[in-house]
Amino acid sequence: MPGEAIISIHPKFAEAILAGNKSVELRRRIPALELNTRLWIYATRPIASIIGSVIVSGVHRATPDAIWMEFSDEAAIAKREFESYFNGTNEAIAIGLKTPSRTSPVHIDVLRSIWEGFHPPQVLYYVKPLFLKNLAEVTTQIPEPNNSFSSPCHGIGA
Repeated sequence: MPGEAIISIHPKFAEAILAGNKSVELRRRIPALELNTRLWIYATRPIASIIGSVIVSGVHRATPDAIWMEFSDEAAIAKREFESYFNGTNEAIAIGLKTPSRTSPVHIDVLRSIWEGFHPPQVLYYVKPLFLKNLAEVTTQIPEPNNSFSSPCHGIGA
């Protein structure tokens, strides 16, 4: 059964995901992810808040060139920025995303009040049911009419 995790994402990319303009998150490394895992999006500073969630639709691992060729239209990143990010690595990871859902922001101070010792993840980490229950009590889903897209990643390890 898929779990739920928090993933740290730069604010401009987090906003692009929630607006439906980015359906692939690019990473140099990522822990194992199951299909249909819910990722809670922690927008890094200056936002420093959970601002929504998405569902993992697939994970694709390949060379940076292969990932760029297959997913550049879905990644919402310029080629130069992509090349800089993947400079010096032989593997790139594209996490397919679906069903973006914006929530009311939950600031890091509130997160620390419901999860003692909370620190934003370097990449991502799985969360426990008690945290999810507490998170549900402090956030609300904000409907957006144009936030549904289908991901080009169609399965874990695609």
